[in-house]
Formats: sequence, structure tokens, C-alpha cells
Amino acid sequence: MGERSRAPETEQDAAKLSLNELNGWISIAEFRASKLRLSASLKKSATKRLVWLEGQREKLHGVPAPKRNRF
Repeated sequence: MGERSRAPETEQDAAKLSLNELNGWISIAEFRASKLRLSASLKKSATKRLVWLEGQREKLHGVPAPKRNRF
């Protein structure tokens, strides 16, 4: 079988990342949520992931997460 993505999936995974690595994952999630043409359900899950990653960055590194519309 193929390898799983190295994207953080749990709080423990996120805690292992540096601030630069976490910012990289956030920029990928932001691109998916805002720039790509996705179905409503995929857009919703991409936005939820983005909000979660930003929350982890705020919790772990003290960088305030921007206010985003929730579903």
C-alpha cells in the first residue's frame, strides 16, 4: 500500500512540528479552502482543517488565529 500523508492529524502530530512547518501546512490548507474549485463538502472540510491548524498554531506557538466564519 502507499504511504500516508505526513500532514498532522492529531494534536501530538502538530506538537512535533516547528512553527515554519506548521505555517507550511496552514498555507496548503488555505490554498485548498479558498483558491481551488471544490464541492461544498470538500470546501467545508478544507476550511475546518484550516481552522484546526490555525488553532494548533495559536495553542502551541502563541500566534493568534484569524477570525473565520464557522459553518
